[in-house]
Amino acid sequence: MKNRWIIFLVFLLLFGCYSNKNKTEERAKERITQFLYLMAKDQIEEAEKLLVSDLLNSENKEFFLSNFDVKQFKDTTDIIIEFKQIYVPEDDPKNRAKVSMIIRSEKYNLTRVISLAIRYERGDWYIGS
Repeated sequence: MKNRWIIFLVFLLLFGCYSNKNKTEERAKERITQFLYLMAKDQIEEAEKLLVSDLLNSENKEFFLSNFDVKQFKDTTDIIIEFKQIYVPEDDPKNRAKVSMIIRSEKYNLTRVISLAIRYERGDWYIGS
């Protein structure tokens, strides 16, 4: 019986570490970049998989996605993403963060300054809040 408790505690410890392994600023940048490139390539269904569950099931989903469906950003070889700041509050019960970035297309001479909310859920960062 004692061995079962030890195995159970080890399992919980490993699971707890695993659930936070992607909770880094670098991983947040990767997920946002992945989302932006999927939107640029018109892979909307794949991009939707990176949305937080609240937004995914909301009527605001289409409006949110339309903000990133910009004709000038469709050339993925030309998109430049500069992350300015990622603010992760220490004690936010919803595991939210705020990302400030600049997206540029030099070909079309277009620049957008974006502040994007992300949330850590299901073991990774998801877009929206």
